[in-house]
Amino acid sequence: MKKRVVLFFACLVLVVGLSDVSAQKKRLSDAALEEDFISSRAKIGESHASGNRPELGPVNLGTPTQVVQIIRVGLYANTFTAGGGISSEFASLHHEVVSLTNTEGVVSVIDLSTGNEITTMQPGQTFDVNFNGTQYVVSSGGSSQSVTGPVRFVPQSEANLFQIESILRSTLGVVNKPQYRGEIEISRGSSTTAERVNLVNIVEVEKYVRGVVANESIASFHMDALKAQAIAARGYSIANKGRYVGLGYPFDIVDSSASQVYRGYLTEHPRAVQATDESTGLVATYNGTIISALYSSSFGGYSDSNHWIFNVPSNQLPGTNVTNFLIGIFDGTGTAPDLTDPVAHEAFWKNIVPEGFDMCGRVNNRFARWKMTLPAADIKARLTGNRYVLISGDLTGTVIGVTPLLRMTGSNRIASARIDLTTGVAEVRGWDNMRNVLGRTVASEAAVCPNSTAIAANFTLTNPSIIEPYTDGGGSFAGVITYGGGWGHNVGMSQYGAHGRGSAGQNFIQILKSYYTGVDIGTYPISISSAPSAPVLSQVFYSPNATGRVVIRSSRLKSLAFRVNDTWLHTWLTGLDGSVRNVDISPYLVEGLNTVEFEGLGTRGTASIQVIVE
Repeated sequence: MKKRVVLFFACLVLVVGLSDVSAQKKRLSDAALEEDFISSRAKIGESHASGNRPELGPVNLGTPTQVVQIIRVGLYANTFTAGGGISSEFASLHHEVVSLTNTEGVVSVIDLSTGNEITTMQPGQTFDVNFNGTQYVVSSGGSSQSVTGPVRFVPQSEANLFQIESILRSTLGVVNKPQYRGEIEISRGSSTTAERVNLVNIVEVEKYVRGVVANESIASFHMDALKAQAIAARGYSIANKGRYVGLGYPFDIVDSSASQVYRGYLTEHPRAVQATDESTGLVATYNGTIISALYSSSFGGYSDSNHWIFNVPSNQLPGTNVTNFLIGIFDGTGTAPDLTDPVAHEAFWKNIVPEGFDMCGRVNNRFARWKMTLPAADIKARLTGNRYVLISGDLTGTVIGVTPLLRMTGSNRIASARIDLTTGVAEVRGWDNMRNVLGRTVASEAAVCPNSTAIAANFTLTNPSIIEPYTDGGGSFAGVITYGGGWGHNVGMSQYGAHGRGSAGQNFIQILKSYYTGVDIGTYPISISSAPSAPVLSQVFYSPNATGRVVIRSSRLKSLAFRVNDTWLHTWLTGLDGSVRNVDISPYLVEGLNTVEFEGLGTRGTASIQVIVE
């Protein structure tokens, strides 16, 4: 039997002792966690993983063909205030110097150009690494040496954490020096600025996901909502392996909203750890491909379709990029309302709707319904850059009217609006322009939801559903009052809605299948070859109820052997070329962590294989 090289995807690990910050995480109230999340997202913006950075390209590069065990994360440098605090948390990928310490055991410091250990690091020692234009300079305790590099710090203890002394992160409202699991590498790529270095955290995917969940969602949310978030985060990291390598950097993704926000160990809230561990190895797929699992804060009871929000081509609304798993849905119980009916439309968007899963009263979402007053002068002031299209005349006059022109299917939110001025006519088109012109507060606005704090001035929500003009004392147009619900782009999964669905009894698989039409939840597909040198590939995954099936998409592979936990199975694939076969493996699964190993048999052919859990 040929030699088996088993590649393990990721396993549960022991959680190291909680730091003071970690203990604080357990004490924080739900309200404090929510406030910290809202403040952070308003400051640094929603992430590329959520779909909110379309200028950075597609959310998913593609499904890998092999097991992804680790991810390389580029860590941003700060800019600092005069007092030493954070001026900008994610300022630059180019570090002048990286300073770090470690917490546990001996660390080998390796010159990767030779593979040799150049020195060792002990807890309490501080090491500095910079680049002098030709070599990496490694300094500690007054002595230094220059090496060709890159330089990698490899711990001997799995419990070790690296503390980066030269950067700061805001964790739960507190500024800290961040800590990271795994390994640290100081490296450079073709895009790295001269005499600067890149800082890379090399970390197992599952441990990485732990440090993402509480940054991209709210740690107090229902556990099944957090598991859904972990699955979305995991899928993004795996499907984006190599994204930044293609841009000339020595890492796959970054720790800022340009990928998804990752602040390492200090944001491993205990509930984020649980959500990650109890969804280990799982992603959402559509026809065997990891999906772009877009998400945003809340939808106000109705989501929108991808081709209305992230329309391609950008000059066509709606776009032609219909995405089958990102279709607008009614995010509530019972029958979806017909929002093309003006009476139903007004009743839905002006009132709190108890049946909505993300509604205040059910999940205390202050943005479930909102109302704002926009004076004519402020509307005009927002007609800048690419936010509008000039239809006739110019913008020198005053705004005298705002009229909806086009509405999105399903939610019936306004997709474009006409702005009439005394000197011309302009149009505002598309979700992002609409929300910045007509979905952003001017002054602080009282919350529509009871017992909620006011919505801050200059706070951007989403495109409105209703626009009503108001007049001044003389009866002339003075501005508009807009009504809507939700915060974010309204595509894919509502985070507050997932919280509401979990609280209503839905599990994470049901939540994901509700928001992403037609998807499966399981391991990500990998390619199996029957070549003599092909390894046996292994994946570790969590099964919530010991039910699942292997899905095989074969291309000329004669047969497949696979082991589920301790049982080897064999299936013949003759005649399967180009089609799909499902093999029930429920009798061999356990509730919790499972391992599956695959081995292609025969002399030629390949297969794409994944496990789907139910």
